[in-house]
Formats: sequence, C-alpha cells, structure tokens
Amino acid sequence: MIRATTLALAILTAAPALAQEEAPVEEAPLREGPGAIDPSLNIDLMSDFRFRGVSRSDEDPSGRVGLTVYHESGLYAGTRATTLRGIDPYRGRDLGDLQTDLFLGYSRQLGGGFSMDGGLLYSVFAGDGRGADDYVEPYASLSYLIGPATFTAGAHYAPDQDALGGGDMLYLYSRVDVTVPFRPWAFSAELGRQDSTAFGDYWNWSLGVTHHLQLEGVPVNEIGLRYVDTDLPSGPGRDAGLVVTVNIGF
Repeated sequence: MIRATTLALAILTAAPALAQEEAPVEEAPLREGPGAIDPSLNIDLMSDFRFRGVSRSDEDPSGRVGLTVYHESGLYAGTRATTLRGIDPYRGRDLGDLQTDLFLGYSRQLGGGFSMDGGLLYSVFAGDGRGADDYVEPYASLSYLIGPATFTAGAHYAPDQDALGGGDMLYLYSRVDVTVPFRPWAFSAELGRQDSTAFGDYWNWSLGVTHHLQLEGVPVNEIGLRYVDTDLPSGPGRDAGLVVTVNIGF
C-alpha cells in the first residue's frame, strides 16, 4: 500500500487547486451539447507522446484518435487510441504499439464556479507480446472557474493488478488553465506526482501555450507547445523536452 506520508505530500501539493479549479488531464472534458446525445471526434498529432511526463513514443511523433459520446445528464463514454514506440522509461519495458483507453464517466456543474468529473478508465496495450499490461484506473477531479482561469485538482488510483507489478498506483495532480479574453491564446501549468509500489515515485511538471485557429467547419482546431520535465534520473524519454501538438475536433 502506498505510504501515508507520500499521500499527504501529494494532497498538500494539489490543495491550492481545490480552492479554485481546472480541466481534467486524461479524462474527457466537461461538455454541454445541443441535444440529449452529443458525439465528439478528436484527432491529435504530437511530436512526442508524454504520459505523466514520460515519453511512450521513444521521443518520436505519435498520433491519437478519440471518440466520446456525451449525454445531457452528465454521463459520457468513449475510447481513444494512441500510437506507442520503444521502451517505457518508467516501467522499463515495451508496452506495445498501441494504447487504447476505454472510459465511462460522469461530469456536472456544482454551482458557484465549481464542477466535478469522475469515472473509470481501462487501458489496453496491443503488440506487447504479453497481454499483461492492461489495467483499470478510477479517476476523479474537482475544478473551479474564476474569470479567465480554471483551477483543477484530480487523482487517478489503480488498485493492485498484475500489470502494476504487485502493488497499487496513485497519480495526483493540480493544474491551472488561463485563457486570454478576446484572444485565441491559452496558457496552462501542471504539477503531478506518480506513486507506485512496484515502479517507484516521481514528480512531473509542464508549462504550455495553445493557439486556437479559425477554420470553417472545424469547431476545435488548436496548435500547442508544451515544456515537460520530471525529477527522474536523467535518461532518454524522461529528460526535459518540448512537445508540439495539433488538435482537430468535430
């Protein structure tokens, strides 16, 4: 079981975000559709697929396709597939060629600027030759919107499973997103703590900027630049790096 002192430290780190809010990191964003059911398709092109600060694409380009269906009640479900390459520098093994995430969740506005999001995430890895890397991870987050800024604190907790090497795993994070009023720019900063019984503990952080492009017929079209780093020992896939992302959504 994860040490109580580590849990307390991570929670204290996320505490300032609880006083305000932010958008979830890995899970589906809060969305209000025009009807009872609202599907959303997203395509991401990335210069490097960084998962909690660590490269899962051998610092090479990666692509992602995701489909999410939202219901006006706040329920949502979806899937996303992301290409992988090389050795995961945190787990120390090849996770295969494709990571497919299946998720089911619920999000809603709580009033007073607060909103919540929570659900269940199931990650499946194809092409690893073992089939023992798949795992289930519940998640939850609380956000607070004030002016152009959104503050978020969230957690992903994976109980003991074969894929986790005989122990549980916890990821806590806090994040702030700020949009520039009447301008197509947005800025973000994130701090996270990965805590694993089998694979060890580390901090990761990032700073990012995105620019919204106006394209006819494409409601979501952004290009972003993000600086990512961790406190893991220096090595390929876990050193500081810049990640360029292009996102197209319908």
